[in-house]
Amino acid sequence: MSDPQQEERDKKVIGLYGEMRLAMELHNRGWQVYRPYIDEKFDFVIMRSYCHKCEQFVNALHRQDRYDGKRRNVVTNLCDLCQKDSLQMLVRFVQVKTSEGIPVNAELKRYSFHPKLRYHLADGRVFYVWIQIWDENTVNYFIFNTSEVAKFDDMSLDTYQVTDNQKTELPILKDGVVLKKGRKYNYLVFEGFRNNFELFDEIIEDEVRLDS
Repeated sequence: MSDPQQEERDKKVIGLYGEMRLAMELHNRGWQVYRPYIDEKFDFVIMRSYCHKCEQFVNALHRQDRYDGKRRNVVTNLCDLCQKDSLQMLVRFVQVKTSEGIPVNAELKRYSFHPKLRYHLADGRVFYVWIQIWDENTVNYFIFNTSEVAKFDDMSLDTYQVTDNQKTELPILKDGVVLKKGRKYNYLVFEGFRNNFELFDEIIEDEVRLDS
């Protein structure tokens, strides 16, 4: 007989594991990762320095300055490439969902995508990361903007924004390939979502200041 409380604890452990894996992936790609003090809507707020003169993501310049008779390492607010005061912190808001799936056979599991927030917020800085946990060595990240949910799900339902019961269920292979063929939706879009960390690096219209 299953224990509902234990199942809920297991889900939380899987969720935390997925978030930790994602946080390390983002950190390795240069993003600073923060968690909201009160978890409402978003799981991560991520930030990265962008130089609007060099037109690329950069690091802040580190240098040695003399202070109190000693040379000390300091972090400046300057770009480490052009050394100008041209840095801007770009922000992304991320909702994370983790699924470990139900085995179908040795190479296939059935996963449910079940976020609490699936409607388009009319803000290009809001993203979903759906994490497919196969085992401790195999993890796939499906990354997409909120505006892309309409590519694979019906957002016109009256209950869409108020229920947690609407799910997208997908059979997925170990390497992250989605096998489902829909009549209304083309689930091949998930191939473009898979491990698409570059999506976070795309500059959103009007987010970069244009002053000289």
